[in-house]
Amino acid sequence: MTSGTPSMPLLQQELLLDSAPRSSRPLRLIARAVLVVFLNAVIWPSWAVAVEIDQQQQLEEQQRWLQDNQQLDQVLANLRDHISQQRQQVLNKQNAEQGFVSRALSFVGFGEDALPDNPSQRFQQRLNELRQDTENSLAQEAARLQEHGLPAVVLERQQQLQAQILARYQQLQEQLTAATQEQSLDDQEQQLNALNDLLNSFSIGNPRDPFDPEQLPWGTPDPKLTPEPAQDAKLLSQRYDLPLFEQGVQLASNVITPDMLGNPGGPVQADLDATLDAPLSPAIIAKAGELNNDPVAIYQWVRNNVEYIPSYGSVQGAEYTLTYQKGNAFDTASLLVALLRAANVPARYAFGTVRMPAASVMNWVGNVQVPEAAGNLLGQGGVPSKMLVSGGQVTHFELEHVWVEAWIDYLPSRGAKHSVGDSWIPMDASYKQYEYQDGMGLDQAIPFDAQALADTILQQTTINEAEGWAQGIPQQDIAQALDDYQARLKEHINSQTPDATVGDVLGTAAIKTVVRESLAASLPYELRTRKLVASALTDNQRWKFKYTLGSSQYGQMGNILLSVNQPTALLAGKKLALSFAPASEADEQTLTSYLPEPDANGDIDPAAVPDTLPGYLIHLNGEFTIGSEIAAATSSSVTMGTELLSEMGYWQPGRGWRTSQNKPIAGEYRALALDLHGVSPAQADALKNDLENTQQKITAEDYTDLGKQQLVGDLLYATILSYFALNNVQDDIAARQANMVSYKAPSYGLFKTNVTPLYWFGIPRNVKVDGLVMDVDHITHLLAHKNNDTQQWINYNRTTGARLSAMEHLVPEQMFGTPDHPANGISAVKALQLAAAEGQKIWTITRTNLDIALNGLQLPASVETDIRNSVYAGKEVTAHEKPVSFFGKSSIGYTVLDPETGAGAYLIGGGDNGGELLGFSLVLGLFMFFASVAVLSFLAAPGFLALLALSWIAINFYFWVRGIENAQNHQQFNTNNAMAALALSLGFLPRVTFDVAAMILFVDAWIFMLGFI
Repeated sequence: MTSGTPSMPLLQQELLLDSAPRSSRPLRLIARAVLVVFLNAVIWPSWAVAVEIDQQQQLEEQQRWLQDNQQLDQVLANLRDHISQQRQQVLNKQNAEQGFVSRALSFVGFGEDALPDNPSQRFQQRLNELRQDTENSLAQEAARLQEHGLPAVVLERQQQLQAQILARYQQLQEQLTAATQEQSLDDQEQQLNALNDLLNSFSIGNPRDPFDPEQLPWGTPDPKLTPEPAQDAKLLSQRYDLPLFEQGVQLASNVITPDMLGNPGGPVQADLDATLDAPLSPAIIAKAGELNNDPVAIYQWVRNNVEYIPSYGSVQGAEYTLTYQKGNAFDTASLLVALLRAANVPARYAFGTVRMPAASVMNWVGNVQVPEAAGNLLGQGGVPSKMLVSGGQVTHFELEHVWVEAWIDYLPSRGAKHSVGDSWIPMDASYKQYEYQDGMGLDQAIPFDAQALADTILQQTTINEAEGWAQGIPQQDIAQALDDYQARLKEHINSQTPDATVGDVLGTAAIKTVVRESLAASLPYELRTRKLVASALTDNQRWKFKYTLGSSQYGQMGNILLSVNQPTALLAGKKLALSFAPASEADEQTLTSYLPEPDANGDIDPAAVPDTLPGYLIHLNGEFTIGSEIAAATSSSVTMGTELLSEMGYWQPGRGWRTSQNKPIAGEYRALALDLHGVSPAQADALKNDLENTQQKITAEDYTDLGKQQLVGDLLYATILSYFALNNVQDDIAARQANMVSYKAPSYGLFKTNVTPLYWFGIPRNVKVDGLVMDVDHITHLLAHKNNDTQQWINYNRTTGARLSAMEHLVPEQMFGTPDHPANGISAVKALQLAAAEGQKIWTITRTNLDIALNGLQLPASVETDIRNSVYAGKEVTAHEKPVSFFGKSSIGYTVLDPETGAGAYLIGGGDNGGELLGFSLVLGLFMFFASVAVLSFLAAPGFLALLALSWIAINFYFWVRGIENAQNHQQFNTNNAMAALALSLGFLPRVTFDVAAMILFVDAWIFMLGFI
């Protein structure tokens, strides 16, 4: 201060003597000088820097917002999320204001003011821009349709869609305006609820397939669900709808002899007829002829060549069993029946509960070392069985079984010379014993140092056991350790047995062949119930597969459009597909009009093919094909891009249906493959020939008989079938290495063109094809550790699941990639690997850390819902923090595992969530309210409080300036202003008249306002 500045005691004295007129001029000069110093030395430079930082951050934020809201579907999705957040804030505010005064004010019409919602205004502006773009594009589309002279029905569809879209634009804009207008909290809540309901009624993104954590797609069947074997013929008859007694006296016409007349137990015509499970196909007839139509040779060939699979019911039928040479007792019996009938030998099925020695059963099902493992396998396969204990040891098994009876010329040659049959002779070609040869014992000769690898992982990985995540997993070290071990194994094998086969390395299993010139008159085991016989299997003894397609209504099946339900024996080895075709000539013309014209050579430039099609203009009929035949067609046409709902799955004897649901999009091609008990080499060869024939026709420009199945379907089907075939080979090798016994149980999956609808307010306007997708909904193995070690079984299931997931990206990459143009696929395992390589935390989520994990994840709400539901169902989830970018797409991978079985789901989920933070209008409004009250209060204040008010304002002014000076961003800048405004309000309580304080307050207020502007 200068020497002319009065001291504080003098200033107090002058104030007390009411001498303001004499001192006001120098005080004004002092105040102005202080303000100039503050403004020039501290406030303005700091404030300018803060404003510049704030403007830059606002610009970057605006650019990000525009990037995330380019298309209408993005705007609607982000607006829906924002409105949900706004609703929650309103509810929180209402819950916080439930006192008596608030309720009283609300009662008389003075409730809480609505929360401001500036972000919604930004959405409103963007919607207006998109509306103009939409109107222009619709007008151009209408002009194009007229230019191409398309039928009137297509033009009407275009006009109807235009009216619907514009009406929904108008409805949304009106509702959004109503929700952002000034109103009370109660009114705002009602408007936000209405807006939220409207937004939720719009389909926005590609639909997600339903996921039920109680029905994990990959695993092993529960043996506990298999009933015990029937103990009498009556119960067996009731279970499978079998005839309780032999049928009639009608004899087979081509084997009738005078001595057979009146014999009630002789053959009937049905014992020579072809059936669904035992057809008399050319392959069957040729094989019977190759065996000289000799019943003894036929029986011995089937018994000595067809390997047993411990499952129950007719799965693949006689013809597929002939080519695959593996099957369960039903399929083996069907093959034997078919071959005998092709040789003109009457044959029939026989059923009953039998008792077998435990040691024989253990050998029969895969050389397991304990009876419990054999019982486990039989139970998983659905074979009704139980173990019998004597002297504390399991000595025998009882199980329901099927075998064959043939009408053989048994006397006197016991079938060695067959002419005219005279007796029903039992033949069981499925029950047999094996010779097992051990492999090289690599796990003992070249042990893998798992502990060293575990130590390396622990040293280099950050693990938070309390929260349940790991970070920085050394993937390269793991891969290097596995590569090194593989090299050591290869070196050892080459040094020991250079020409070693897979059997030499892993061990072999060979059927103990039986070669006899005659037949036995009895079974090789004890029959515990009276046998039942039938010429054909009943429907209750057959596995079945169904595919149902319908409209989707709130996630549930609506109108059924098509349905297929067939025994799997009819579908074995056949291509299945769901595809779509134009419903009328007008639809075909519309579709053709969007394809580019061929050049002078008749070629079409692939780059000229449009990225999207106006799906709403094109109506389609769905077709489900089995092989080359259309098995079912939709009862009515659907619009391209329409979300549908499908249900498919197996019916198993004794267990019923197990199905999965998907959401196809009208216009996709879905190739389905059934992997029943494995893929036969003949099936793979036939598919290979089909692909080669198609390629030759295209090369020769011969397009006759080439349809969508040959051009698209076969390649898609080859991909999903290759997935199953390669995994089956790897399953066999891995199981032998791990001391497991594994059989493939009926499974299914699909490979499809990925059609994505682009929605305009829930209306699928355009569609685009953006890649190919593999979806394997059901993979099942019959699996047991040879010593029935449960933990080893669980570990193997988990390991197998990870490999199956990896193959979902590896197989398509191999099918569609070349060395020069590699394909790039994604799977759950790959997404997790990419996330780990980025340094993301990999979470293992259970009930103990669910809340912590969800707070640490930045994944879409739909994925987090899957995680939450899975954990509540007792499952263990592995997920990464946030989406990974993979070739321009956002990808997510997460696994859901059953800790008690190792069964799992390996899922991919995509998409980003957008949101908007509250703006600063609320803070600005509060400050202006306090400032206006303060100005009015200064007009008539007692003089003795002026000094107190001035001191308080000066202190607040000082800390406010320091806060501005230290602010690093817009949020800190405004937080400081808000706190200063709150502190200032306390200084307004004393009503002072001192004009220096009033002047400082006014300057203070305006600088606050400038800071917010």
